[in-house]
Amino acid sequence: MTLNREDYLLVIWEYIESFDKVSEKELATRLGISPPTAHEYLIKLSEDGLVDKDGKKISFTSAGRNAALKLVRMHRISEVFAYRFLEISWEDTHAAVMELEHIFSGDRGEKLFKNLGYPDSCPHGNPTDPDIKIREVPLSIAPEGKYQIKRIVFEDRGLLRELASIDAIPGTQVQVIRGDDLRIENQNGELKIPYNITMSLRLYK
Repeated sequence: MTLNREDYLLVIWEYIESFDKVSEKELATRLGISPPTAHEYLIKLSEDGLVDKDGKKISFTSAGRNAALKLVRMHRISEVFAYRFLEISWEDTHAAVMELEHIFSGDRGEKLFKNLGYPDSCPHGNPTDPDIKIREVPLSIAPEGKYQIKRIVFEDRGLLRELASIDAIPGTQVQVIRGDDLRIENQNGELKIPYNITMSLRLYK
């Protein structure tokens, strides 16, 4: 896959929404490129007025956020299409639509959204209106107890596969267990969630 500006904006959004920050190293790892390549492209995005880069801190400008919001919305709508009609597995839809979201843009995207029945969220629970406010708590700070899974913000394929293995998908109930590590369990099994991604797993009572 040839990377373009939209791929960078999508990943920057994903990290900021999931973890409140993003680094050049994380961006490079997620996109499968070298850190120097990520650095060079971030400079280009900054020159284009889409991101601000203050030392190691990376953030969107107003124009960059607006561009990313449209892209994220279409990415999530494309995931619904891939899951429902292409029968792509729940854990693989994120990776599968990295090209589709560029095809379904503008009027095509709006027609797709309409024909899908105006879905509220993607298969991973993330809203198709990325600006909507959601009542939720990150797993990283959730006290022990029973919760419903709300969404998986950082759609890491490995994490999605582990969640799918015990059918821990949005809307299902899990028990949060805190100890030397952080775990969730349901009637199908138990998972230890790596601490570095616990913030991106969102729950609600």
